[in-house]
Amino acid sequence: MASVSRLDMPVVSEPKWNKASCWIASFDILGFTNLIDIDHDTIQAEFVIDDYEETLRHLESRCDVYAPGGIDYLWFSDTFVMFTPDKTPKSYTVIQQAAKHFIERCLYSSIPIRGAISVGAFVRGHDNRSLIGRAFVDAHLFGEDQDWLGLILTPTAIQMAASYGLKPQHHDFIASAEIPMRKCRENQVMAYRFQNGAANFSSPLLPILESMKQRAGAAHFGKYERTIEFIKKHYRYVEA
Repeated sequence: MASVSRLDMPVVSEPKWNKASCWIASFDILGFTNLIDIDHDTIQAEFVIDDYEETLRHLESRCDVYAPGGIDYLWFSDTFVMFTPDKTPKSYTVIQQAAKHFIERCLYSSIPIRGAISVGAFVRGHDNRSLIGRAFVDAHLFGEDQDWLGLILTPTAIQMAASYGLKPQHHDFIASAEIPMRKCRENQVMAYRFQNGAANFSSPLLPILESMKQRAGAAHFGKYERTIEFIKKHYRYVEA
């Protein structure tokens, strides 16, 4: 048998890993996994396909606004991720603006979604096929711990913003004992109140959330009620 030298073997390129410390926002669609029944070879995803594709369009449009170099994104299953190239104050400004606009567009399209923003080490593989890092884990865990449709800043994100002299409350994030967390403590996070500035009319999100609540069914009323009450309580009107 002829021998094969190492020189004759095909060259396999090493995987490329992109490592950085950055701001990251992770989102997921509520109820997505419950609509996919793999055990019985029945994919009921047609019930959420339109929502899924619309979510991707919203994700792409928000990230395109800050391209090139300002923000990037990826998605897998029901998880949608946007991230910045670094952890600078400028990148914080970009991620919080993009994340707020993204979740708003999803809710206006009646897509039930929640998310969290964090910061720290983030490593993605070649062609975004692998994703690891504390920043992603932090954002993902805090995001899934929410028992409503909301967007929050994790403790790590709040601390990093404060280290730059930035105040999330100036960007419509507030601290409140009414942020519905399951395992994490609500006083650790800050939540977006779904209003930039003030207005002289009620939130246009309220009738949309009410309609979504009715379609979601009684078992999920609580998530929508908590979201609606939070928006009502923290909504700001223009002073006469």
